Amino acid sequence: MGSGDETARAVDRAAETARLVRAARSGDRQAFGRLVELHQRSVTRLAHRILGDRDDADGAAQDAFVKAWRSFDRFREECPFEAWLSRIVVNQCRDRLKRARRRVMEMPFELETAIPRGRGTNQVDQPMDSADPEARAAGREIGRKIAEQIGALPEMQREVFALRYYEDRSLAEIAALFRVSTGTVKTHLFRATRRIRKAVEALHGTRFPWS
Repeated sequence: MGSGDETARAVDRAAETARLVRAARSGDRQAFGRLVELHQRSVTRLAHRILGDRDDADGAAQDAFVKAWRSFDRFREECPFEAWLSRIVVNQCRDRLKRARRRVMEMPFELETAIPRGRGTNQVDQPMDSADPEARAAGREIGRKIAEQIGALPEMQREVFALRYYEDRSLAEIAALFRVSTGTVKTHLFRATRRIRKAVEALHGTRFPWS
């Protein structure tokens, strides 16, 4: 009984969404407002899952709806509205992550921030002694090298690395976002961290200067 009711509600919701989408594409702002009401919760939930911050998620959701309204002329009805909207949300979240990553790169560098201890095979054996001027100078040099390598990564590796190490997203969450397997996420993450690790080791050999 309960399952049947849920199925009926889902069908009604899909029919209402389709009707509202047609009206909104014709410029009906009230119809679009109703679409926002219907999908606000799911959009914000997705953004929060990616960003991990409620305020950021609310902002990303608002930006996504604004983008959707302005982009309705490019919407194709053969594409489910929910999938189209989700992709807009993901892109808005990506933009926020990129801005956050740039802010991180401008902060005083600590290698554990970029490749945290305890994660995978690329963890650093010893933390940097920030009181040692030589080690601090080496850290700044390494920070520049890491920023350079992250910027040069292929897009997927760059996004996976940022989500995992800067936003602390789980492998399962990243896989769900990109609609790939966790194995694929692991592969991209391994390649990204290996490239960054090699770039750092090229500066100081296999042992870091503070080891």
